[in-house]
Amino acid sequence: MGSLMLPSVTWKPGQRKAKRALEEPHFGVPAHLGQPLWNWVEGCFGESVYGLDSDRPATLALDLRRHMPAGSTYEQVAVLRDWCNKDRDFMLDLVEAMLERYGWDGGRAGGLNNLLTEANSAYTVRAAWDGLEERVSPGVKELVSEAVNAPAGSAGDHLAHAWNAAYGRSPDPVKSYSEAIKAVEAALAGRVSPQNGKQTLGTMIRDITSKPSKWKFVIADGSVSGVETVLHMMRTLWEGQTSRHGGPDQTRAETAAEARAAVHLAAALVQFGVSGTFDLV
Repeated sequence: MGSLMLPSVTWKPGQRKAKRALEEPHFGVPAHLGQPLWNWVEGCFGESVYGLDSDRPATLALDLRRHMPAGSTYEQVAVLRDWCNKDRDFMLDLVEAMLERYGWDGGRAGGLNNLLTEANSAYTVRAAWDGLEERVSPGVKELVSEAVNAPAGSAGDHLAHAWNAAYGRSPDPVKSYSEAIKAVEAALAGRVSPQNGKQTLGTMIRDITSKPSKWKFVIADGSVSGVETVLHMMRTLWEGQTSRHGGPDQTRAETAAEARAAVHLAAALVQFGVSGTFDLV
């Protein structure tokens, strides 16, 4: 009598959850997100808190610089669906256009955020509900948000612009880096040379370098009250802006990685300034 042949077992309990924990975020619109995301888009044109809105398809097409043929709302939504089926990047553009124009939209933006999280999308909805940005660790974002929301004049606005330009779906590293520097300049203006109305990060570095004993930092590092620590951070940010500084070598645009590092470096410096952690003696 022949031996009983048992089938090989390849599936194991819990392996789906284990794989999900190691899953990399999905950029673009992966297959598992396509239909649910379209369902969310389609819901924008039906009954909402604003009632039936027949102008939305044409309005969004105008925002996206697409020609929308005349027709009923149903027909125009079908045109949008066809564009999305042909180009998944267009679907993301459409989602962003909806957020930019309609924002929270009676809670629909919150539903989109939940959908993107469940699908492990690389994108999330911005805190202002006005666009998409690349997903980052919540703790990291909270640290920057604290600096953005601190009472520091225009520093928070510049830092927010720097963040959006660094982590948006269409990043602009050069703008991000420039805004990061402006945020630091705004936050430290009253701490370095209050009488100088034309301060730049470069002039601040020069002033501190000439007489570091005029300032203090709460953490000592063996130098003058730890001021060298702050000064080194300022120099790193200033000298790392490759697109601005002239010289014998050809300038180049900052990379996305450089811009993101600049945002987080600037966030720390802004926090030092607005909290008084770094200040005149």
